[in-house]
Amino acid sequence: MHKPTLKFLSDGKVHSAGEIKAYLIDYFHMGKEDVLLLVPSGRITYLSNRASWARTYLKKAGLIESPSRGKFVITEEGRKALRESPDIIDSDYLMKYDAFKEFKSMTQSEDADTQKTFEDSSETPDDIPESAFKQIKSSLADDLLSEVMNLSPAAFEKMVLDLMSKMGYGTFENASVTTAVTGDEGIDGIIMEDKLGFNLIYIQAKRWSDEHPVGRPEVQAFVGAIAGKGGKGLFVTTSKFTKQAIDYAKNQHIILMDGNRLAEFMIEYNFGVSVKKTFEIKAIDTDVFSDYEDE
Repeated sequence: MHKPTLKFLSDGKVHSAGEIKAYLIDYFHMGKEDVLLLVPSGRITYLSNRASWARTYLKKAGLIESPSRGKFVITEEGRKALRESPDIIDSDYLMKYDAFKEFKSMTQSEDADTQKTFEDSSETPDDIPESAFKQIKSSLADDLLSEVMNLSPAAFEKMVLDLMSKMGYGTFENASVTTAVTGDEGIDGIIMEDKLGFNLIYIQAKRWSDEHPVGRPEVQAFVGAIAGKGGKGLFVTTSKFTKQAIDYAKNQHIILMDGNRLAEFMIEYNFGVSVKKTFEIKAIDTDVFSDYEDE
């Protein structure tokens, strides 16, 4: 479904997931039974499952973008792929893009046999839970950051404080506050670790895109803002930190949380996410059979 999705988006307009799905139904001449066929879990149709993963893979490769929730548009790299690609765009073709290659390397098992099974299969990660858990989680993290980027800077600051509370920091009444938008001296939030406020965590939050990494100057300004206040510093961004920023923060004992770590914590502490499905992996309980052998 990769190439037909790109073809539909080739007009350069922003289209919804529903519009793409309608095009795919027509493109593949799908009948009603095909459209309504459910995956083994019974929670979603094969069409929605495949179409969703196709969009995810194309986004990871940089061939399409999602300017807002459920909306998609082709990129210049996507147009180039349409001009140069073979009849079918599959995972092997997408491996030519570094971003997709990094995505696959992060999510695939290190076991060679498992990788080969996954690559040779036409099934999607939802059908192969063991080898796909990391991939599903990575896709969720990407979607989470897309949602976060739709927040206003002030709402993002509030969200970070709420997440910290969910993680167990300042879990009592009035433990976290957001500073005023103006005159905050580079401090976006303050969390009291104890009820009397002896231990404070000062927070700086930057809702920036990946194209705008946080550099040393921003971290240095934050260090200056909290100097002499007797607290700890946490710098959070939806983007990344430059190496210079990371090295400087280590020397100044500032904790950094980039977009990847932010999404990981949101998933780990069930913040902004809900459980879609649960798998139980069972094994033989040899003790039970040993008891019978003793009879």
